Amino acid sequence: MASTLVINPGSSSRKYALFVDARVVLELRFESTDNGFEVCTNINGTKQICEPVTKREFTDSFDRVKTEVNEYLHRNSPGCKLDKIVVRIVAPGTFFQQHRLIDDAFVAELESRKTFSPLHIPIILREISNARKGFKNQRIVAASDSAFHATMPPRARNYSIHRADVAEYDLHRFGYHGLSVASILRRIHPLIGIDPERLVVCHVGNGASVTAVKNGKSIDTTMGFSPATGVVMSSRGGDVDTAALLELMRVKHWRPIDAQMYLNSKCGLAGLAGDADIRRLLDRRAQHDEEAVQALDVFAYHLQRAIAAQAVALGGLDVLVLTATAAVRSSALREIILSGLSPLGVEISRERNEVLVSKEGVISVRNSAVKVVVMRTDEMGEMAYVADLLT
Repeated sequence: MASTLVINPGSSSRKYALFVDARVVLELRFESTDNGFEVCTNINGTKQICEPVTKREFTDSFDRVKTEVNEYLHRNSPGCKLDKIVVRIVAPGTFFQQHRLIDDAFVAELESRKTFSPLHIPIILREISNARKGFKNQRIVAASDSAFHATMPPRARNYSIHRADVAEYDLHRFGYHGLSVASILRRIHPLIGIDPERLVVCHVGNGASVTAVKNGKSIDTTMGFSPATGVVMSSRGGDVDTAALLELMRVKHWRPIDAQMYLNSKCGLAGLAGDADIRRLLDRRAQHDEEAVQALDVFAYHLQRAIAAQAVALGGLDVLVLTATAAVRSSALREIILSGLSPLGVEISRERNEVLVSKEGVISVRNSAVKVVVMRTDEMGEMAYVADLLT
């Protein structure tokens, strides 16, 4: 009986899943809410139970996960111990653009990069440390969130900066959300009956990215050296003019880490409208709140422009997939994003779009030149698959 613990630490959530023989038997999701923090637990696919937790319990979420995993295995598989652990890695660098086993050298390399991804790497390091202490002697796999984008050609991967600096400091566009995109590719054929030749995957959650996939391989994506780049996101600025940032650093006397934290936590929708939560902004928009209207217009426009650019990179577009929490849960958000894509041949069925809330399926009209699909991302399942391949 094979058992794998999947750890997916995000910038605003902590997600865990226990797989036994390739089946999810236990899920725990810790998230911040309007009223504080909560944990939602699902055992064997039964009804989800959510309960409030303190900020300390949210921060120390792994303590509860360890207890729940051990109790589940003891109760349902006496004598069975955890076989392996897999952690999602979001970090810039060619070193991190492949799946690896985690050892001391890996941790040291990750430590050296934490200033480049301040919302992700410190949390990842903490989760790795917790896993190593809590489950001694278990193999721990690093599931790279940028490995899927290692196939990007030089024209998409390279920045136009001096070659000597590129070579010395490993400065490239690495891309992220690769596990999400890979999970879409693995499951799209049963849903729509084809493997698209020219596919764009639009991942819209707390982070957002748009990826061009040709014949199953990434050829371009919006995120670059760090996950703060690309399109506008909940609290990340996306592509901000470097001159504007340098001017802010000058007048505010910022250190590099100050600028990093600003781009990651004070920009995006949070900067435009004072709120990073897309659900609340949609509610405000419905009440004709001008700040929310303008912020979501900027958000949608950047996604529309990115989707169009990726269609050019692909030489056309066959299928557009909208995935991740915000896109899957909100028909209103999808309508805002997709309304500007008619020049690409995107035609949406309003009825299908309204029906498919937190569900998967096709939302384009039957004769749309581009098939538009809503799909849940399955980063956890993809990570478990990666762990099996490496161990």
